[in-house]
Amino acid sequence: MKPIIAVLCPMPMEFDTVEKAFGKLGEPLENVFEEKKIDFENLDIVLARCGVGKTLAAAKTQKIIQMYEPDHIFVCGVAGAIAADLNVFDVIVPDRIVHGDIRFGDVYNPTDVTESGVSLFIGKPGFSSAAFLADRLNAPYRSGTLATIDSFAEENEKTRLEKTFNAVCIDMESAAVAQIATLWNIPFTVVRAVSDSRQQTEGDFETNAPKACETAAQALISLLRKI
Repeated sequence: MKPIIAVLCPMPMEFDTVEKAFGKLGEPLENVFEEKKIDFENLDIVLARCGVGKTLAAAKTQKIIQMYEPDHIFVCGVAGAIAADLNVFDVIVPDRIVHGDIRFGDVYNPTDVTESGVSLFIGKPGFSSAAFLADRLNAPYRSGTLATIDSFAEENEKTRLEKTFNAVCIDMESAAVAQIATLWNIPFTVVRAVSDSRQQTEGDFETNAPKACETAAQALISLLRKI
């Protein structure tokens, strides 16, 4: 039996680009919206669009786990750079993922909304006292901390995330996926390509996103071959 690998993409652009990178169209699954099966070498791929933001990403991750029982979960798409030395289209495969806008352990506590949930993850293989630990699969790409927040970050927010977490990049989904995957003891890997540098704005994201999606998709394919 081939391993089942779930690949979650937030935006339609990311979903379509990853499907294209496999070199074939996926087979729709269960007549549901934007979930497809792709036979890729020695793997059964479940490609799904999870939607933008932590709530939608968590909901889709839970559904994918319960319906398809994946052996590994990937998130693939674009990210915003925080580190000054990250350039547009650089690939990041983080080894540490944090919620950047809510309390996580004792790292950051502006709202105190997750205190009761911390004990769920202590001792899990994909968790430390400060972050979710991702599987990099010996990726030849930039590592570091990815911070997930629920909005496009302005400069003051990037400064805070850099200072608080030593974050090198940001997105809006990966920590939610990491949290659900960790709860189920499923390995997860995040593959993101930079769509906007530290100095750039939301307008630059619109310009750079298509090529960044293609770059991330190609990196994903190379990592899937390591499984």
